[in-house]
Amino acid sequence: MTPFLWFSLSLRIIGAWTIVTGLEMAVTAFNVTRGLSNALEYSAWAFFNQTIAHLVIGLVLVKFAPLLAQWAYPRAKASLQEEGAEA
Repeated sequence: MTPFLWFSLSLRIIGAWTIVTGLEMAVTAFNVTRGLSNALEYSAWAFFNQTIAHLVIGLVLVKFAPLLAQWAYPRAKASLQEEGAEA
């Protein structure tokens, strides 16, 4: 696999893990809202905000991994260098 594909796969794995973390925070927010947990320092809204942020970041990483990987590993430069080497 090329570095581009490895980086794209890594972004998707990190995105999936971020989604899982967001879902864990949603469970914590539910527990705080229902009184099943004692969160002295945080409110349920803080957990809901963290949940939304984690889910959005995770979905962006999973959905746009190829675009982000292309930003880090531009293919245009690689194809131009390969064409120059063939000539």
